[in-house]
Amino acid sequence: MAFKILSTTDVHGNLLAYNFVNSDIANKGLSRFSTFLEEERKKGKVIYVDNGDINQGTPLVTYANANLKENIVAKALNHLHCDYINIGNHDFNYGSEFLYNYVKETNAKCITGNVKYKNKKLGSTDIIDIDNKKVALIGVVTDYIDHWENPKNLENLEILNVFETVKNSVEVVRDKVDYVVVFYHGGFERDLESGNPTENLTGENVGYEICDKISGIDVLVTGHQHRTLTGKIKDTFVIQCADGCATCMEILFDENISVNLKDISEYEIDLDMEEKFKKALNETEKWLDIEIGSCNKEMYISDTKTAQLAKHSITSFINKIQKETMGADISSCCLFEVMPGFGKKLRYRDIILNYPFPNTLVLKEMSGQNILDYLTQLSTYWIVKDNKIDINPKFLYPKREMYNYDMLDGIEYTMNISKSGKNYITDVKVDGEELILDKKYKLVLNNYRATGGGNFSFFPKLKTLKEDTRDIAEVLIDYVKENKIPVVYHIEMGKGELAETVAKNSGAKVKLLHSIHTVTKEDFDKGITYIDLMKQNVEALKEGLN
Repeated sequence: MAFKILSTTDVHGNLLAYNFVNSDIANKGLSRFSTFLEEERKKGKVIYVDNGDINQGTPLVTYANANLKENIVAKALNHLHCDYINIGNHDFNYGSEFLYNYVKETNAKCITGNVKYKNKKLGSTDIIDIDNKKVALIGVVTDYIDHWENPKNLENLEILNVFETVKNSVEVVRDKVDYVVVFYHGGFERDLESGNPTENLTGENVGYEICDKISGIDVLVTGHQHRTLTGKIKDTFVIQCADGCATCMEILFDENISVNLKDISEYEIDLDMEEKFKKALNETEKWLDIEIGSCNKEMYISDTKTAQLAKHSITSFINKIQKETMGADISSCCLFEVMPGFGKKLRYRDIILNYPFPNTLVLKEMSGQNILDYLTQLSTYWIVKDNKIDINPKFLYPKREMYNYDMLDGIEYTMNISKSGKNYITDVKVDGEELILDKKYKLVLNNYRATGGGNFSFFPKLKTLKEDTRDIAEVLIDYVKENKIPVVYHIEMGKGELAETVAKNSGAKVKLLHSIHTVTKEDFDKGITYIDLMKQNVEALKEGLN
């Protein structure tokens, strides 16, 4: 009789079929998967495994993790009667104690074998006996986490080498079982067919190496890269599904093994499950709609590539806050692919949806040469295609990495994109002065990049001057709340360009303040007097002073 393993991965907080951008129903989420899972269980024996990165990603889990005593993700997985969990890199974002409690509150067994908490492994290999067949379930998470995670979140934790853990675990169980299935929260560093590298071989993703060099693995279930794939490397079946829980992975054990991707986007919503989280959802929505500030113009993003090429006002907005917060000469930030932008009213919703990742700010000391090298590496993001500037395909496949292109403020530069592929930087000025290669500058950026994330290997070697322990979203919220500058003034004899620039990045209104050096002929003809202009100034000042 056939049986199957069903697996989700990179759910990223999508517990409900709910879209927080427009407060509407979504075609994804665990509450849809719940209906699919129930139907599959009625057909036969099913083992359900979540492959990590589930505790972070939506406002619901952001709010719940900060305000609720119980772990909301554990509650969701318990509703689904999840059998096993593996840990993902984003499950470390809230610290070691949070991670430990998540594992403890979830009724599922943790199989992550390469993570120790206070010198004791969080999980271990398990062997299940089903239809007279024994299946070993091995779990590991990418060991590259300490390159980008906040060190405070890794206190009391030790992450062991992925390859060695898998190799040793397979050797222990291979002769005792009929099948070996490895759940790896990581992806593939090489093309599945050719074996050619598809990224820098940093060790972040070693799925190909596992299949190529470790014999005895029947199926490798992967994640992390948010790819959609099925295939085979040597004797090992491989599978991965996209993020958000619109699809899931199926391993079918019948006469032969097969791996399949299952679309769950059209399944009915489990209303019982959604009812359990109704209160938390309502609280989240109320919190999200709290207004914390305003902008004088809308800053929506319709297309990430266009926003990158034109340097969208939202990056200047973020960079301004980062630069002021950390006392930097230069600020660097990126755009995420799914980033709606801001309307005129700024709510918690807008900040959280635009910056969902719990990154923090780091101030680095950089020489002029370091900055030039940084800009040069950033330029590799662009190529010339059909006589137009386009995104380099290596940032789109095998994983879409549009977040690995940074835009800088406090500095001016020209990025020359060459048809030959040898891009170069010219006309570099910091605060209006030419870049000096041996001069020291202060640059603020997120901790992911500061620790080398995105293959910027030189950043960890540079001196760290200061760190801010708050999430960047929290920094943005605090700044907007603390700096409610309602009005920027300009006089009638000026062009108002400076005022417009300040207002653009602060959310303030622009108001005219009359110098009253004289009354213009136009005003005089209208009967407007000195006193009238003074009254207009009083009203303008009233608005500025609240």
